[in-house]
Amino acid sequence: MKKISLFLLLLFFDNVYCQNEFNLIKSEETIISLDGILSNDEKNNSIIVPIQYEQEPGDNVPSKLKTDVYVTYTDTYIYVGVKAFGDPQNIRGQVKPRDQVDYQNEDIIFLRFDPFRDSRANYILGSNAFGSQLDLRVFNATSEEDSFDPGFNAIYETKSSIVEDGYILEFKVPFNSLPYPKGNDQIWNFNISRVYTLNGTFYRNQSQPYDRSDPCWVCQVTDKLIMNDIKFRGKTELLPFITSNISGKRDNNENDPIEYGKLNGEVGIGFNYDFSPSSSIELTVNPDFSQVEADVSQIDINSAYALEYPELRPFFNKGMELLNFMDGAFYSRTINSPSFSSKLVDLNSSSGTILLNAIDETSPYLIGGEDKSYFGDGGVSYINTIRHQKIINEGNKLGVFGTSRYFKEGGYGNLIGIDGLFTFNKIWRFQFEINKSFTKEPKNNWIETEDLFLDNTIKLDGEKFSGSASYFRLSRNTEHWDTYLFYRAISPGYRADVGFVPRINRKWTTIYHGYKSFFEKEYIQEFSVSLKGDLTYNFDNKLKSQNLDFDISIKTFGKTVIEYNYDINFIRNYLNVDYKNVGKSTLTIMAFPNEDLSLMLKNVFGREIAYNEDNPEIGRENSIFFRVNYKIGENINLLSSINYARLRNLDNTKSFYDGYISRFTFRYQFNNDLSIRLVSEYDKFNDTVLLQPLFKWNPNPSTIFYIGGIQNSINEFNLDPEEFNPFSINRSQFFIKFQYLFGI
Repeated sequence: MKKISLFLLLLFFDNVYCQNEFNLIKSEETIISLDGILSNDEKNNSIIVPIQYEQEPGDNVPSKLKTDVYVTYTDTYIYVGVKAFGDPQNIRGQVKPRDQVDYQNEDIIFLRFDPFRDSRANYILGSNAFGSQLDLRVFNATSEEDSFDPGFNAIYETKSSIVEDGYILEFKVPFNSLPYPKGNDQIWNFNISRVYTLNGTFYRNQSQPYDRSDPCWVCQVTDKLIMNDIKFRGKTELLPFITSNISGKRDNNENDPIEYGKLNGEVGIGFNYDFSPSSSIELTVNPDFSQVEADVSQIDINSAYALEYPELRPFFNKGMELLNFMDGAFYSRTINSPSFSSKLVDLNSSSGTILLNAIDETSPYLIGGEDKSYFGDGGVSYINTIRHQKIINEGNKLGVFGTSRYFKEGGYGNLIGIDGLFTFNKIWRFQFEINKSFTKEPKNNWIETEDLFLDNTIKLDGEKFSGSASYFRLSRNTEHWDTYLFYRAISPGYRADVGFVPRINRKWTTIYHGYKSFFEKEYIQEFSVSLKGDLTYNFDNKLKSQNLDFDISIKTFGKTVIEYNYDINFIRNYLNVDYKNVGKSTLTIMAFPNEDLSLMLKNVFGREIAYNEDNPEIGRENSIFFRVNYKIGENINLLSSINYARLRNLDNTKSFYDGYISRFTFRYQFNNDLSIRLVSEYDKFNDTVLLQPLFKWNPNPSTIFYIGGIQNSINEFNLDPEEFNPFSINRSQFFIKFQYLFGI
């Protein structure tokens, strides 16, 4: 313990950044009008915050376009009025649903708040020039890519208007929409940014300078909003819902009519009470956790491991930054269909705690294996998760956590762990996670296999065992150079029944070194190159893979990004067979030819193993993903994509798989709250067609009204592909859902 304490002392530091303090003027709510107009009263009662630093492509040079920001507050909310100067003909954007604003190709204003001033997390609230909102949470993690949480939702209001010299955008952010420390007098860290495109070049401007040599962007939100005499008002929310659906299918052959069953209906309710600005309790009874927004299908025909999907359900929002782990210890989509769930969240300036409980009626069961994942549909289970994190100082934190899952039919999966993140000398970061699991399998036929691990069977036969997982990462990041050393180990007996761990019996060692540079030139704006080496062993010290990964990326005119990656496995061991020189290339191009059109092309070609064959062998892979997003006016959006994948043996005499998934989405957005959408998808691999019409009213993240359906054409009668009519619907469902947020 003494050694650990000495180590922590060596890591602590105090960061000094350029800071501005804004002592806000408190306003009466009667003088604030959210109408897309900046009145004289709103301006006169506000502090002006200019957005004057160009952070991209320039490095803290003066902004090319003027942006004035007016900030004030009342007893209940923060008001931000923005006047973004520029030619209105150059304004990019559309009226869009929440969280679907295109960051790279629209005019957007972002507000970034750090109410606790500890760099634990930033809350980003944004809107494009048409008042369409997007919000996300950013964690202080080892890398920016690992830290974004797009599932975060906050309730706030926006109003915009296009004027002759630019656009006006107003924000009304209730205090109770964000967690903040207790007390009537508040000091929040914040900054404001504006992104836009000018002459084909993407610009990002900030209200304060950013140091590119400092990898922690969260830590650099240091401007201060000073607000006095804030009176916390407890918030009680009720979230009742009603849903109904009817389903039908053809029974025997494609000529039978669709037979519909009984009309099904469910009701449920959620309850949330904020007993302090940063503490709350949330309860749900019979919640509707179904995904109305259908997941985009992924090609998994040659995947030996489980695929992970994003979380979009509102319950998994508040406080979930505390359950963001690098090692998959918690995965919210393992809570599939709960009859009851509860969540207690307590955040303050020095710590954070979350307690989550649920009764899951249809529990998914995932077992990670050495060379594949195993799946089962479990029964009723009881889930408990607890997490406590101590904030030592800015950029340094320690945490403990535990999860448990008890199955009604017997068996359990328990996990405990510790983790930490430490920053020193601004550019060095160290992160670790250490977990221990204790498992007793249920006796059930959810998974049937003769595969083994250690002296145990994979199948569920009541065996007891334990395992461990560890994660260590040391990184150094500067303006131009990124380097990290990474070690991860997952023992054969490790399970995370409330997490996502698709593979076990692995010890990974990775070293990465990359260079990046920024240019203020038309034909080259960013350049990066990197090299990554991996060695993987199992716990018997058998070499599983020896890998080298080369990546080069260029951002050029028209915001076009071209990236090439070559991944070579000198040795890859699969099912105790060594496959040598398995290498493939990936070429990715993203382009924005104009304000209405965006394109993405991804081509993967080279050698790959046919994992799902009875006798796996190396084949020649060629896969193409192409997506087109086209905007028509302010209200219509067309999104089309095709995902093609093929793997043939090396002499081209046999195809292990050859097919594609095509998807088309039409959306008409009447306003920011109301839309109609039609999704159509054809899956050649399974000979299935999906049609999903949807009418949606969504004035805030919690209040929703859906009317829609899902129509499927599935070749379940085993017809010859030439005889199968993909346009003949043989499974049909219609649904309606209404959920309304009552705030007291």
